[in-house]
Amino acid sequence: MQSWVIALCKAVDWLAYGGMLIPFLLAHRRRNNLTGGLRMLRFVPLFLLGMYGLMHLAIALWQYSIPVNHLNTVGETLLYLKVYYDEFKSRSTKLAIRIIAVFFMIFAAIDSFILEGFHQINSYTNLLESILIIFLGLLFFERALIKTHRTQLLKTPMFVATIGIIIYLSGTVTLYLISNNSYLSTSEYNSRILYLISACFLLLMSLLFCRAFWLVRPNVVVAAT
Repeated sequence: MQSWVIALCKAVDWLAYGGMLIPFLLAHRRRNNLTGGLRMLRFVPLFLLGMYGLMHLAIALWQYSIPVNHLNTVGETLLYLKVYYDEFKSRSTKLAIRIIAVFFMIFAAIDSFILEGFHQINSYTNLLESILIIFLGLLFFERALIKTHRTQLLKTPMFVATIGIIIYLSGTVTLYLISNNSYLSTSEYNSRILYLISACFLLLMSLLFCRAFWLVRPNVVVAAT
């Protein structure tokens, strides 16, 4: 494998995860003006960056980071669920999200200990995460459309952030499913290209998070149902 490909993949990876600091710092400066799910959303970039650092630490110490990947998936999902739990006002929706959270944790445990184990990325859990969070994102879109009467949606912070979340999850879940293919898992080139694409999706989500938090203005409340 050519060295420039490896260098490019590593550079984009570090750029995508290191760039997570920008939306976090932007949100932190506007923390007193954040409403609804945006208050929890500001911790998502910091969590992803922290887990990325922990993964590299695990590789340096034990040359093994799969359990960190499992923890990252569970933590990321719970954060997104809390984001939409805070965003929605309906009691029935909040109850449904609590039930979903319990169901997800049970399934993640079964996947880690029985179905796929700790020797590989749990693609089933990643798939379930994407299905659940994308569904909540689409539900948010529907209620945002009703509330705003189809106007100024791209100036609604949570709407912009949800676009980023859906793009990221819809793209990366496909990569996780493909990554468990026996041919790809033994091909360094294919594996690195897959993670390069994943980093690009993450970078796009980071940019949309920046846009979302940038749209937050003092004394302006733009929230979903």
